[in-house]
Amino acid sequence: FRALRLVTRIKIMKNLILALFGVVPRMAAIGLMLGLIFYIFAVMFTQLFSNLHGVENPTAFNYFGGMGWTLFTLFQMMTLDNWASICREVMVTYSWAWVPFVAFVIISGFIVVNLIIAVICDAIASLHKTDKAMLQGFDDETDSQGSAPMEIREQLDCLEEQMEELTRIQARTFHTLQYLTRQMQMHKLKKELTNK
Repeated sequence: FRALRLVTRIKIMKNLILALFGVVPRMAAIGLMLGLIFYIFAVMFTQLFSNLHGVENPTAFNYFGGMGWTLFTLFQMMTLDNWASICREVMVTYSWAWVPFVAFVIISGFIVVNLIIAVICDAIASLHKTDKAMLQGFDDETDSQGSAPMEIREQLDCLEEQMEELTRIQARTFHTLQYLTRQMQMHKLKKELTNK
């Protein structure tokens, strides 16, 4: 769990995690919409293509035999993993089968997945806007109301805190290096004594 402490110590990591937690409600809404799309298409594909795996209409696998198999196949199609070969197998029996396949791939694979990426990018972009405003001396609240500059004293206090943190880190690093140097010297001395 020590590695997780880096998140709280490194400002960029901390801000990134906070930005990702900030988009959780939007991601949940997108997830619900994706779940609804999956359910609608799973019912449709199961109704249309459940009879394809059998003696008369052989397919390589029972892709749409039940809701579970259909949901798994739709997930595979959403990730664009070999969806065209599944479509071609179905098109051997139903020549019009490309229509629901292409519709699902466009809706899930392109629109919804890109919507998720857009939400994450928007959160990171707003994070960068906040950092730029702080560097230029504008506060978040005042930036939207008229861009009033921060007090110089506040900026100096912020810089002072950062310098103190850097000094503490430097002192810890120095002590660690001293300890490692002593350990290496003792190891070298032991090695020399064992060689004699």
